[in-house]
Amino acid sequence: MRRRLEPDVRRKEILRAATRAFATRPFDQVQLDAIARDAGASRGLINHYFGDKRGLFIAVARDIVERIPTVLRTDLDMSVDEMVAVNTDAWLTLIEANRDAAMLFLGASALSGDPEFDRLQDELRDRIVERILRNHLGDTEIPPPARITMRAATGLIERALRDWATGRGGTRAQPHAVLSQSILATVRHVLPAVLAARD
Repeated sequence: MRRRLEPDVRRKEILRAATRAFATRPFDQVQLDAIARDAGASRGLINHYFGDKRGLFIAVARDIVERIPTVLRTDLDMSVDEMVAVNTDAWLTLIEANRDAAMLFLGASALSGDPEFDRLQDELRDRIVERILRNHLGDTEIPPPARITMRAATGLIERALRDWATGRGGTRAQPHAVLSQSILATVRHVLPAVLAARD
């Protein structure tokens, strides 16, 4: 028997069930009826809130984009090396606990090439880059070359995370070293060179 819930609560339960479904099965094998059963909702309610399966997948992706970047703390009162180490550890812990969901963004998604999903991937990168740069540059205006440089570094980071999440990236200490040292190298060496470069 379905429980009567407030609309916002019901919507969140559907999103949680959909995240589990999309994270553990290929897109074309996910069934909205199964998600409805898992969430204790009706198929009609899923259609009401999200439209079709693509709409539900996009909603799941948008929810991840809203939540994931906050794991990177910007209020840590410690040395730069310690801060990067702590944030890298938190990042890896999040992916370890949500490996399948993380692969929605780290892997080849069924909606790769979909303009809205691609925009959400870019937004996730931008939010992560923003938090990394705030930790190193403070609350001053972040120059566009700094954003471009750190976005480029996320390519290496995403590849290392994907390999680790799929069992090809060695021990946890190894992707930790790749992530932390690439961030430190980027802000200490690459970024100053880019900012100093002139045409």
